[in-house]
Amino acid sequence: MSRPQLNIKFDGEGEKELLEIVKTRAQDERISLKEFVLDALKNRLTVHLATQSTQPKPAVTKPEVDELKRRIVDIQISLMGEVRKDRKQIAALAQAIALIESRLDVLDPPNIVIVAEDSQARQSRQRETWENDAVEFLDAISWGDDNG
Repeated sequence: MSRPQLNIKFDGEGEKELLEIVKTRAQDERISLKEFVLDALKNRLTVHLATQSTQPKPAVTKPEVDELKRRIVDIQISLMGEVRKDRKQIAALAQAIALIESRLDVLDPPNIVIVAEDSQARQSRQRETWENDAVEFLDAISWGDDNG
């Protein structure tokens, strides 16, 4: 049967003096150096454990946890609604920009000559192009989930 062993080395400044003080104190208490060190270690651990146990532990009840979970779900649903609104607003802005640009082209037509294409057909084609670009843009954005 092996017995546990603890070796302590006192070789720093002031540590030799500490060892002498510990030996003297152990003799005064009529106990061995080993007993003195073991008692000191146990006392230190007891003080540490006592301070840990006196700290108040937060008491959380199941209804409180359930309420927090419900609030988190409500916030997630609200955020998904905001993302949907943002998507619709971005699409509406893209359509508005396309309309504005098509009207600008009517006011200041480009120098390119387009044969057999009337103004209304050109506006319609430009609007479709912008709408398609807007849809591609929205599809390229990562929204976090498929529902949002």
